Amino acid sequence: MKPNYPRLVLSYFLLTVLAIIALVPIILGALTAFKPKLIWVARPPVWMFTPTLENFRYILLSEGHLQNLISSLIVSIGSVSIALMAGIPAAYAFARFKFRGSQGLMTWLISLRMIPPVVVGIPFYVVFYQIGLRNTHTGLILAYLSFLIPLVIWIMRGYFVDLPSAMEESAMVDGCGRLEALRRVVLPVVAPGIMATGLLVFIFAWSEYMLAVMLSGRETETLPVAAAKYVGLAEVAWGNVFAINLVIMIPIIILALLLQRQLLRGLTFGLLQ
Repeated sequence: MKPNYPRLVLSYFLLTVLAIIALVPIILGALTAFKPKLIWVARPPVWMFTPTLENFRYILLSEGHLQNLISSLIVSIGSVSIALMAGIPAAYAFARFKFRGSQGLMTWLISLRMIPPVVVGIPFYVVFYQIGLRNTHTGLILAYLSFLIPLVIWIMRGYFVDLPSAMEESAMVDGCGRLEALRRVVLPVVAPGIMATGLLVFIFAWSEYMLAVMLSGRETETLPVAAAKYVGLAEVAWGNVFAINLVIMIPIIILALLLQRQLLRGLTFGLLQ
């Protein structure tokens, strides 16, 4: 089939324009993070300057946001790990077993992901305050699981449905039990999908703001909550805002680069079956 070159050129042009639109604010923000305070809001903008790490030193050391970074890591890694361990077996059960009410239950799980965090934030606050889980990493992890586990189930079920059931049935014929077939045969095949799902739910947990601001305290504040403090009614500390936002983005960028091959395979898993 002869390629449609005008359409191909137009597609690449539009993709390039969209990429530029998406990257320009990020690049400008990154530049501002390295600017001295005197030229944060200079008019006209100053493009030639000596980069400084003062903004990063200020947010991480002077303001103590290093503790917020540690809290974000604890809550995000903990919630994502538990969500994967609980969500993957549940997704496999939804994909392989048909039982009464399964479709309704799946719809209910998906609806949990659609509920705005502000709606459940106040009930969580009241309950966690009563049982002593407010301002704790455990409380934040439990709150995050309310929307991470349904997301894992929803995504991973698609991977298991696309996988032929004959694979684990063959293993069971050879003497494996259902769980052993899942562990030895199915999970290695859908490993790219697990990587992609894990990265996606980590992004949601890492960037969560509403539940974090309502349920955390001085000792457990996450980075998104700390970043909001630099945006005031009278003044915005642009250098500090972009510096802490860059710190928030770096773990996601590193994970995406390290897992880019598995991420690509995971996102195209269903198309390759």
